[in-house]
Amino acid sequence: MKRPFPFQDFVRAQTVLREAIADEQEGYLLVTGETGTGKTALLRELRGELDRTRTRVLYFSESRRLGAAGFIRVIARQLRAPTSLSHAESLHHLIRALGEESQRLLLWIDEAHDLPEETLAEARALVESDLDGQGGVQVLLAGLPRLRVELQAHPPLWRRVFVREQITGLVREEVPDFLTHHFDGGAARLGDDAQNLLFERAAGSPGMLLPMTRSVLARAGGKGKIDPVLVEELLDRWDLA
Repeated sequence: MKRPFPFQDFVRAQTVLREAIADEQEGYLLVTGETGTGKTALLRELRGELDRTRTRVLYFSESRRLGAAGFIRVIARQLRAPTSLSHAESLHHLIRALGEESQRLLLWIDEAHDLPEETLAEARALVESDLDGQGGVQVLLAGLPRLRVELQAHPPLWRRVFVREQITGLVREEVPDFLTHHFDGGAARLGDDAQNLLFERAAGSPGMLLPMTRSVLARAGGKGKIDPVLVEELLDRWDLA
């Protein structure tokens, strides 16, 4: 799999989050952005950089289905902590196991705008169970921009989220390098007008620009420059597909 194109927004967020993870002082990290701006790719890149002997990452993607009890059971199984029919007792065993764990536990929750409030409360309980301030548990929340609003509705938690990154996507000047990164020689077939159309239709989102361009290159045929009028027609068809 080709690595993500290192556009400015992506690199900035990656640098800030990398430093916050390494610093071990922050209990909560937040990264937001519209669909397709690269949040999941960013988490994948960060995970690849981590020292697996010192950190353990648990990644949760189905936030809407992540109930509080299931959340605690999954983490408990990973740490081989006993569970019970009593949720409170399972949580107690888990917190005790965390205190004996040599690795830092990083809980990465994608699509966190769909996370049930009771599950978010359990994540907070795990972070704040560390009374010695050793940074044993860290929660990274990734989601749509509305996640910020939802967290602001919980002032005691929001005030503890000191690392707050937002990915907005590509700027127009980055499009030629983005296209070359993903399509090599195919990018040369798209002139400025065609690139403008693609950028505007994708609203700067790498996750939208990539499949749109792939579709245009596949359907246009030939080997020369692609007429911007044809690009617009192909994009209209792509939207309707």
